Amino acid sequence: MFTRNETVNTSVTHGFEDLITYHIVNTSLGAISTLVNTLLIIIFLSYRPFRTRYVLLILLNVGDLINSMAIVLTGLNRIELYSTAIRTMTLPVRTSLECAIEPWLILKLIGDILIPVSTFWMGVERLVAILFPIFYRFSVDGKAVKYLVVPGISLLFVFVSICVAFYLAFTENHLTSFYCGRKAAFGEGFGTFIYCCNITCNVASTIFATAAYFKALRLSKTQPRMQRQVNVIRYYLLISVLSTLLVSLPNTIALFQLYVEKVSDSLSKPAYWMQTINSGIHFFVYLALNKEFRARTFRMFKMVHSEEMSLSKKQSPDGCETPLRGSAKTLTARTA
Repeated sequence: MFTRNETVNTSVTHGFEDLITYHIVNTSLGAISTLVNTLLIIIFLSYRPFRTRYVLLILLNVGDLINSMAIVLTGLNRIELYSTAIRTMTLPVRTSLECAIEPWLILKLIGDILIPVSTFWMGVERLVAILFPIFYRFSVDGKAVKYLVVPGISLLFVFVSICVAFYLAFTENHLTSFYCGRKAAFGEGFGTFIYCCNITCNVASTIFATAAYFKALRLSKTQPRMQRQVNVIRYYLLISVLSTLLVSLPNTIALFQLYVEKVSDSLSKPAYWMQTINSGIHFFVYLALNKEFRARTFRMFKMVHSEEMSLSKKQSPDGCETPLRGSAKTLTARTA
């Protein structure tokens, strides 16, 4: 699997069994999150009103899907790594550039940047829609700013960040930790940038969404049509709050470990599970708080169920058409 390895003793591999257990749990959560996000993106893209109305939610969904797949690949990689180390008592010798080109790390990097950026824009959009409704209606909603400019800026930011990361890995190529990771591949400075990006974007989105929610709630008392905005902001706000709790908090812990003091695994490991859960929880937020999304989801499941029932009625177990039952007169009447 690796081109260079070094022999180690049992003191180095001590605790690897616990790490394997941790990654089995995280990989399982990532697999569930991947399935949930795949279903979510099908629901979004299969319905034209959703494609035009929920551009930022789709962008967030793409980030969650990429991050979930990265979590699965990361877990499988680490399980194999630690299992091999226990079995052979060897560890791979890696450089930062070798770590940087790992597919799971590249996907994780994309998700780590795209998710908080999407969440940030969601908060900005809701605040603009409430504070400047006329500007939003005529210059943002249904316009290129929403469909092209904001997603384009987000993807450009992700691309530039990745280019910077690979530049750092290439110019400062050195031996690093055997398990790789963002700090190992791209340096502590870039790792700090990722942590701060997640913390800042999620907290800012929560502040913006909270301000928009209370403003809309106040306006809804005199403007009944504003109630729809209140309903929309409610799940935007919940997504921001969840991201702050489940993502910003673990990143804060990571920053604390990097610059202050190491935190025990009993605290840090579950914190990373929280990030994985956050990538798969948005489907249930929409299901609980968005009536249109809930209706569309149930309708899709009913359509699939109806098609399966129809196929089971039309076909016999061996795949042949089931003979029609009834008298010739009845059949004639039905086909007339």
